[in-house]
Amino acid sequence: MAGITDKQARALLSRAKGEGKKLTQADGTVPGLTLVATMLGTGSWRVRYYIGGKQKEATIGQYPTWSIADAREKAKKLRMQVDDGVDVALEKRKRKQEALSVVTVDKLAEEYFAKVEKGVALRTGMRPHTLKQRKSIHERYVAPLIGRFEASSITPAQVVNVVKKAEAGGKTLPDITLTHCNLLFAHGIGSGACTSNPCRDLKLSAIVGPQEPPKQRIALGAEELGNFLRELHKMPRPYELAVRLMLLTGVRINTIAEARQEEFKPDFAVWEVPHDRRKNRRHTTGPFVIPLPAQAVEWVQELLKLADRDEYLLPVNPIRGAGVRNPLSKRTTIGGWIDRVRNESGGTWRRITPHDLRATCKSWLSELRIDYETRQRYLDHALDSTVDQIYDKADYREHRLAAANKWLSCLNNLETGTAQENVIKLPGAA
Repeated sequence: MAGITDKQARALLSRAKGEGKKLTQADGTVPGLTLVATMLGTGSWRVRYYIGGKQKEATIGQYPTWSIADAREKAKKLRMQVDDGVDVALEKRKRKQEALSVVTVDKLAEEYFAKVEKGVALRTGMRPHTLKQRKSIHERYVAPLIGRFEASSITPAQVVNVVKKAEAGGKTLPDITLTHCNLLFAHGIGSGACTSNPCRDLKLSAIVGPQEPPKQRIALGAEELGNFLRELHKMPRPYELAVRLMLLTGVRINTIAEARQEEFKPDFAVWEVPHDRRKNRRHTTGPFVIPLPAQAVEWVQELLKLADRDEYLLPVNPIRGAGVRNPLSKRTTIGGWIDRVRNESGGTWRRITPHDLRATCKSWLSELRIDYETRQRYLDHALDSTVDQIYDKADYREHRLAAANKWLSCLNNLETGTAQENVIKLPGAA
């Protein structure tokens, strides 16, 4: 029997559409190969066969995507399997189910991020801005290269390619990307999707070469700090007060950049930093309560007045923020003003970053002979001993307030240039 021709196939599709019903026509060259035309005028190739006395059929594909010649070739292979006792339609369904159950890297990441988000909601583990960063890293560097691959099939070489791609985005991104991949596949092992972690033996230095050493923190000495304090009036008042508050309390730049007015209780002379914005959250609960000396309370009251009805303590940069809150603009604004004031003042202190204010605070607390436990609690650092971290829940508030008053007195003396002979000059000071 001669096989069906393209002319006959097109005619069958046209007739099925015209009559509004399904029509079929056997090819004749391969047993069971049939063209099925629908009432919409589309067609598909199917192979009909018998297994255990029951008629079944397996779909090959659409016509004309599958040409007559291709359909016949595929049908011959399926008939050979049927002759060997294989239910080809059942096997195809099994393969589809297996494909649906395959965990790709993107699917693994979706599960991983869902787990991390639970920790964020419970205010444990990863911070919200870190989670946002990791999602961005995955979308930009991981997903395009290996996102669609089965997670259990990923090799170290593929991860290396991902990390190298991230290198073009910035010098810190390869490290963050490798860390993300490591945590992602560790989750895969824990969920049973992977049997091994392809990042286990990977070292960043082996992938992108030696990295620049971490920036050494700077603690301003007596003369430098005095010069710095005397020039702060050149900043806009909100940023001057913010810098003074950072230097006194030793808080991180994010802590003050994202501070809301509701966190400040001038009547109680405290600043309550919410637990979800504390970096030290593993062995802590509740807000970090910072006791404020009377002069610092005056700074806060002035900042609150300057902020007017804004939800946040500091104003949004009008150029970058354009009226929309942008914490990054606040951080860069503070750092930018520190650099600008230094340049205008002739560079009478070493170039510092906002985080160096924290290092200066910690160093001077040591020089002022504040005890170790109070210093650690002052900057919301964990104690060195694991046992102390777990069991020592004292917040040393009275001790911290006494330390703050002592440190503030020192800062005032340095700024006015009085009692210099009683101030210890820090090593490395200019």
